[in-house]
Amino acid sequence: MSILFGILTNMRILCVHSIISKHGGAELAAINLAQGLADRGHEVHFLGAQGQTTLSDRSLQTNSAAEQISSNNIHLHQRTFPRPFALGQQGNYLRKAIWHIRDLMDPANERSFDLFAREIAADVIILHGITAIGLNIWRPIRKSRTPCIQVIHDLGLICFNTAQFKSGRQCSGLCVPCRFQKWFRFSLIHGASNFAFVSPSRAMLNKIETYAPLSAWQTEVIPNPNTFTVNPRIWHESDRPHFLYVGRLDPSKGVDMMLRAAEAAQTIAPFDLDILGSGTLQQSLKHTYANSNWVHFHGSVDQNVVADFMSRATALLVPSLWLENAPTVIVNALFAGLPIIASNTGGIPEHVEDGITGSLLPPGDEKAWTVEIARIVANRAQISAWSAACLLAARRFDPRKALDDYESLIQTMIAHN
Repeated sequence: MSILFGILTNMRILCVHSIISKHGGAELAAINLAQGLADRGHEVHFLGAQGQTTLSDRSLQTNSAAEQISSNNIHLHQRTFPRPFALGQQGNYLRKAIWHIRDLMDPANERSFDLFAREIAADVIILHGITAIGLNIWRPIRKSRTPCIQVIHDLGLICFNTAQFKSGRQCSGLCVPCRFQKWFRFSLIHGASNFAFVSPSRAMLNKIETYAPLSAWQTEVIPNPNTFTVNPRIWHESDRPHFLYVGRLDPSKGVDMMLRAAEAAQTIAPFDLDILGSGTLQQSLKHTYANSNWVHFHGSVDQNVVADFMSRATALLVPSLWLENAPTVIVNALFAGLPIIASNTGGIPEHVEDGITGSLLPPGDEKAWTVEIARIVANRAQISAWSAACLLAARRFDPRKALDDYESLIQTMIAHN
């Protein structure tokens, strides 16, 4: 790496994310950031954990996502970090406890990562999700004094389950295991001046700072530099309304509440609802609504299919119950000119302007969701106005500007190292 007239050139960058996949917001953000930096001429290395993936993405781990990285001027590396079972698999309480202890504290994580990092000799390390590689790899990074950016995609810094959501509701505080892992992790970088925390939303930084003050390190809000496949919008006010949900079918996402609200709205005005995604609730929801001709489950699909559905949809529904950071699907919808009806929680209000690009509703308020869905069906002219506003709002999430901000942060960190 060299510095010419204050501009970084020929940087060697190590990006780290456990799962190599084209499904999931964090996975897409990690790949797109690496690709964007490589496209700007930097030497980018990408480390993933061999064999660690979610069940729904198992084929993507070794095929399309990895091939995309390898064929786009990014050096792909996969290393084995032994665990009792792979991410996404089930285990009994004891095996899960062993898994988390090894992930948090096993010295083998540090040795393996340190050996690899020395081999790469990166100018800067950008961490995304490091579960299954080892949460304690912060320590060898601190000792090496290599500038490091930890990108925040969820609440994993303070919570084992990454969402601070349990038993159908947001946790009111941190349980004992989460408090311990939070204390242990931040002790690994105590005194380090070359760490920075980047989040695509201010809300996520604020939430983490209520439990783990980040004032000792630099913090920045930078959108994920994502690019999207976007098809020309072909929706018309005269069309039968088609609402769209894209994401995991898990309790924290509020999908079951959304479907109950939509079913109630069906008695007021007819419409269709397309569900794209899979998850723990998939089978139970398909069974519950097996005889409903207005809701359609399509399972996990690729980005081209998402683009097709977005071009024809009336509005995107994002009924999350947990403190979402910066849902990728919302930014995708903005670029597609697709209005959003979403929960007013976490970083969502930083991405959806209430009454301008869509509407914000109380999370979990089934009646409010029923009323709003029915209102949109009856007032489709509203959708046309919101659609135009979405295209303007998308400019705030230009991936080129996000990459500029990342390069500026890296330059500052290296200059002060």
